[in-house]
Amino acid sequence: MKISKLIKKAEAFIRSDEQKRKEKKEYLKKVIKKLRKHEKQLKEEYEACSDFEKSRQLKQEIALAYNQRKKGVKMLKSLKKKKKTD
Repeated sequence: MKISKLIKKAEAFIRSDEQKRKEKKEYLKKVIKKLRKHEKQLKEEYEACSDFEKSRQLKQEIALAYNQRKKGVKMLKSLKKKKKTD
């Protein structure tokens, strides 16, 4: 195989990794936005709720949405750092 073919293959491989990382970042941004919206909606329901059992359940769901959103943000930051180091 000639060097030019090897270089083209290597460039294609690098671009595919970049493309996958970019797609993953976009997907994470969408998911984080949806989680933020869901968490806000749950908080509004929680504040309007007067039933103890229902409010406890809503509080757990809010905590779950919050933790998942934070995990997504952390993953997004690590993807951005990977890009800077490459």
